[in-house]
Amino acid sequence: MRYLKATARDMCGNGQPDTVILHFYQHQAGCPDVLMHEMIALDMTADSKVDVQWAGHNEPDTLDLDKRTLAAFANSFLALNWFNPACHLRRSLTLYVDHLGKTGRPNAVKLEFHERTAKGHVTSLMFKAASYDGDSDGVLESFTNSDVDRNGVADKADKELIRSICTAFLALNWHDL
Repeated sequence: MRYLKATARDMCGNGQPDTVILHFYQHQAGCPDVLMHEMIALDMTADSKVDVQWAGHNEPDTLDLDKRTLAAFANSFLALNWFNPACHLRRSLTLYVDHLGKTGRPNAVKLEFHERTAKGHVTSLMFKAASYDGDSDGVLESFTNSDVDRNGVADKADKELIRSICTAFLALNWHDL
């Protein structure tokens, strides 16, 4: 199974995420997960839009992305506001395709929001969200009722955030076929 672990940081100390780190993993049962690819994106102007991206190639020919695809995902992730202060890595988001439809297209994308506690450094699953393509037409049309912006209400804004990041994740094409 392939999955993406995304982490955002506030390196400038202005209370806004400005650095996105993407780790693309391959999981195989009974083996340690393998980091296949790493990418970093920066928002240097504090406008919540990525200005610069770097791609590290751990495993050649595993991922072929253009800068727009990477920027679209990073911008969607920044919009979630799920980030860490500069000196800590407590929060992360894991995304993966949970199910393929009859046509072989992904029809379920899962998001798992993790946070590590200060005591014991145990990482806990804080909450989940998901999007679904019920008719396998490549369009995500159903979403869990999750409060991903953590404002106390699961509403249309949350569904739009889920749609945006899941659509951007699918564009990365990091899933099993």
